[in-house]
Amino acid sequence: MKKLLISFIVVLSITSIVLGEIFISENSSSNIIKENKNNSKYIENNSKHDVKNHNVKNNNEKPIILVHDVSPKYFKQLKEVINVINKYHYANHTMLFVIPDLENPPSGGKWDLRRNKEFVKYLHELEREGYKIELHGYKHTFHEFNCPKDECLEKLHNAEIIMRDCGFDNLSFFIPPAWALNNDSLKVLLEHNYTVILTNEIIYPNGTTKKIMNKEYTWYLKKEYVNLYLIKAEINYRYALKHHIPFYLSLHPQTITYGGGLEFLNKFLKFINQTT
Repeated sequence: MKKLLISFIVVLSITSIVLGEIFISENSSSNIIKENKNNSKYIENNSKHDVKNHNVKNNNEKPIILVHDVSPKYFKQLKEVINVINKYHYANHTMLFVIPDLENPPSGGKWDLRRNKEFVKYLHELEREGYKIELHGYKHTFHEFNCPKDECLEKLHNAEIIMRDCGFDNLSFFIPPAWALNNDSLKVLLEHNYTVILTNEIIYPNGTTKKIMNKEYTWYLKKEYVNLYLIKAEINYRYALKHHIPFYLSLHPQTITYGGGLEFLNKFLKFINQTT
């Protein structure tokens, strides 16, 4: 009886936290859209439900997995993540956000894709399986795309050259490192026909926005907290489903492979397969 009562209290606490987060997220999203709308003509407070941009399906059913920090530096960890995703045949719902030349910390070009042929070959294999290859900055230095227009243009150009040299010339989506952008860099990205994914909204090239729920549960997740975070994720997902909000699951190869991260991913995808 005591264990049952403790379990009930834990679930109730998590529910309260999740609902609080949802409330905060909704208000934060509204404020961000309002602020950007006032500062830039490129963003409008227009929550269109037409998501045919770049042929990506968001049917409010299966979550989309966003794998950040895809780099040769985390080759081994990426393979571990892919093994779990493939177990549930989830390639068509997964986007891999690639860092063309990771320099955080500085490495003298060691992780430039052009110097890592085996890794590039692996990415092309994943692309053929249905994974979508997209762009995650240039060198992933601190807030690298929170910068002036000219600097942003140069970084984007250099990133695209590397990706193009490696055979990836059909990029459509962009996640800024550390989610950091300003209106100048956002303008550049939209003018180059990128759809920008943030923590609570997607911004399309024409400037329209769509509310999303984008969560990460596996940032150095300890094993003993896996089931608690699974409950949290299920509550978030059911809320998003009920309110027709696209649900995105963000993860980083270098942190999900610590502790209970992969166990969480396995259990969450099993839950998704059983409910969709």
